[in-house]
Amino acid sequence: MTKADPSTDLPRVCLVEDHAEFRDTLREALESTDRFAIDAVLSNAEDLFEYLNDAQAPDILILDLGLPGMDGLEAIPQIRKVAPETKILVLTVFDNKARVFQALGAGASGYLIKSDGLKAIVQGIEDACHGIAPLSADIAKMVFNTFSNFKPASPEEDLSEREAEVLKQLADGLSRQEVADKLFVSKHTVSTHIRNIYQKLQVHNVSGAISKAASMGII
Repeated sequence: MTKADPSTDLPRVCLVEDHAEFRDTLREALESTDRFAIDAVLSNAEDLFEYLNDAQAPDILILDLGLPGMDGLEAIPQIRKVAPETKILVLTVFDNKARVFQALGAGASGYLIKSDGLKAIVQGIEDACHGIAPLSADIAKMVFNTFSNFKPASPEEDLSEREAEVLKQLADGLSRQEVADKLFVSKHTVSTHIRNIYQKLQVHNVSGAISKAASMGII
C-alpha cells in the first residue's frame, strides 16, 4: 500500500486492482501526470474496507469488478455507505450491458474499459475529478441507445380506445347510463372504464378527467 502526502491539494486516488502488472502500470501512469495523489493501491475489496475504516476516504476510487473474494459489484453499495462522497470509477474488462447497468445503478460514478488504453483511462479519471461522469465510448453509446429507445408512456397512449370513447361521450354531457346504452355495454362496465380513466389521468372526478383530457388534446 502507498500513502499520499496528507498536505497535498491534488485529488486523492485509491486504486483497487488484483492484476499486479496492470496495477503497477496504471499507478505509474497516474503518478507521472503530477495531477493525482495516489493514496492507496490495493488488490481486493476486503483490504479496501480495512483501509476505509482506518483512513480518510479518497476523492476517487478506481475499482476493478473481477476481484478475488468480494467482487466489485458487491462492494459498490457498501462503499457508498462508508464513503458516500467518494467517486467510484469502475475500471474493468467487462463491457456487457448487465454489468454496466448494475454498476451504475449501485452507485458507480463512471465506467471505463481497460482495453481503451492508459491515455483514455487517465483522462477519464481526470474528468471525474472535475465532476464529469466518465464512460468509455462503447459504454456511452450503449447507455445512450438504451435510453433513447425508452419512451415514457403518456396518458393519451395509456387510455384504451374504448376509454377514450367513454370520456368523449361524458364530455358531450351523456350520463353513465346513456353512455352504456350508446356503446351497448352495462353501466357497470362504463363505471370500470371511468375508474381506469381517473387512475391514468390522475384525477378524481369526471369534470377533472374532461378538463385534463381536453388540455392534452385527447378529446
